[in-house]
Amino acid sequence: MPEQVVPEQVVPEQVVPEQVVPEQVMSEEQVMFRSYGLFWREDRVFWGWGRGSAKGHLYGRKVDSRTGKTTSKDKVDFKDQIGIYALYYNFELVYVGQVGASTTDDKGRTLFARLKDHRDGHNSERWDRFSWFGLRDVSDKELTDIRTAKLEVTKGQILNMFEAVMIALSEPQLNLQRGRMSNYATRYSQWYSQTELDEQMRKRIK
Repeated sequence: MPEQVVPEQVVPEQVVPEQVVPEQVMSEEQVMFRSYGLFWREDRVFWGWGRGSAKGHLYGRKVDSRTGKTTSKDKVDFKDQIGIYALYYNFELVYVGQVGASTTDDKGRTLFARLKDHRDGHNSERWDRFSWFGLRDVSDKELTDIRTAKLEVTKGQILNMFEAVMIALSEPQLNLQRGRMSNYATRYSQWYSQTELDEQMRKRIK
């Protein structure tokens, strides 16, 4: 009697669905940069003169991360912000700096003061826009005290944030995915008063 051949059973390969890891939501203690502005114009800054409100300011208004539109009429003065910043000429990155690292001498160590140094120094007329990434948060339309901030950041979170900052600063051509700064910080658009700028121009001409 011939031997019976049992056909080999083919077990279909089990397809394991790809697990989608949800994007991690960072707590307040895990966020280094709290607010930022991109490509603000130098000629729309009220640099000021004299005392009081005439000393100048850096006003911004909150931007919706989904629509990219300004969502609030309330303006915040980022004059005393600290963090890192970049200067551009015709949207080309020409300078990167930081402000607020000194723990012994705070004189002039604010974003506004550093920008004004660049405007009046040897970099004068060599830049026309700037971006900034600030460590100080906003509470009730005021900047918070950085001394009260507590940071509990992992190595991976630091790398993710700095990658997002670097991409936002330089907009490299080969980075198909843009930086996700809106995941970590609140964006603000530049606000200005044309009346103040006109008065500023008149005083500059005199």
